[in-house]
Amino acid sequence: QTLTHILIEKESGRMEHPCLIVAPTSVLRNWINESIKFTPTLSLLLMHGQSRKSDFKFLKQYDLVVTSFPLLVRDAEVMREQEWHIVALDEAQNIKNPKSLAAQVCGSLKAKHRLCLTGTPMENHLGELWSLFHFLSPGLLGSLADFRKRYQLPIEQGNDADARAALQRMVRPFILRRSGS
Repeated sequence: QTLTHILIEKESGRMEHPCLIVAPTSVLRNWINESIKFTPTLSLLLMHGQSRKSDFKFLKQYDLVVTSFPLLVRDAEVMREQEWHIVALDEAQNIKNPKSLAAQVCGSLKAKHRLCLTGTPMENHLGELWSLFHFLSPGLLGSLADFRKRYQLPIEQGNDADARAALQRMVRPFILRRSGS
């Protein structure tokens, strides 16, 4: 779906800059293979290994750039300079800690649109959800301190149904869930 969305953006003429997929190293090749299979007209660049550094100057020439979270952190200076049409994080729980370098670099990228792809938006506490939304739409859920006071502590420590309902109303329009088989 993400690849198809990128292709539609390109074909409609809305895509003025390349798109970036940031994923775990283990699935980088899968993104390339799926793009070749389902969106063969997208020009692709896999940023992996030492040879990637020679490709930095060509980023603008591609429709889709695929890299890993660790390499994004290493290549932060170059990746921050590039304007992106879409930045999509696969296994977005990799930025669940807002103080991590990965979360900070992802949040600092210049992107017109942002996507988080994850089956586990939260593993341990609501602060992880805040971190994903801080990447997606900074400020939507307030500062981390405000979020903790308004939602996280009342829900996690006080089982506050009103706070839970208010948070659900805030985030529901932004979450697409897979249903059925």
